[in-house]
Amino acid sequence: MNTLLNDGSTLTIHQADLNDLHEIWRLWGAWALFDEYRQHFNQKADLEAGHQYLIERLKAGDSVLFTACEGTKTVGFVQLYWNLSSLRMQKTLLLNDLFVTKEARGRGVGRALIKAAEDFAAKQNVGYMEMESEAGEAKALTLYQDAGWMPNRNYVVYERKLRAA
Repeated sequence: MNTLLNDGSTLTIHQADLNDLHEIWRLWGAWALFDEYRQHFNQKADLEAGHQYLIERLKAGDSVLFTACEGTKTVGFVQLYWNLSSLRMQKTLLLNDLFVTKEARGRGVGRALIKAAEDFAAKQNVGYMEMESEAGEAKALTLYQDAGWMPNRNYVVYERKLRAA
């Protein structure tokens, strides 16, 4: 899918599959982009582990991945994870990872990736989507709210570390 960005340039958003991960992604430098994303959230660099992780997710079918490219350069990606809701008795999607390179920020890439994720969810008859973000990510929070996402004030998210990461 091609999208026109704020500055008039063309962005291509593509749902990645295993063939992309083995061939196209290496050329586009997406491994490095995934690694940069992880480092942004204070994870240590590990290009090979990221490569393996993405392959495992796509093979298992529990992840959906879209890339955003300008020409042959990957400038962003969004990764979705399947979930189920017992209360609503339907599939849901968690928008877990959204990342845009520093150079491409503010041009509409993030918004285009969110739209691609929402369009995919609608085609899959997903009841609703969720996402979470670090409270300190002010620009990201503004993007999400500008795209129509609202904080869910009815629930509190808890987390418990079970092993050293």
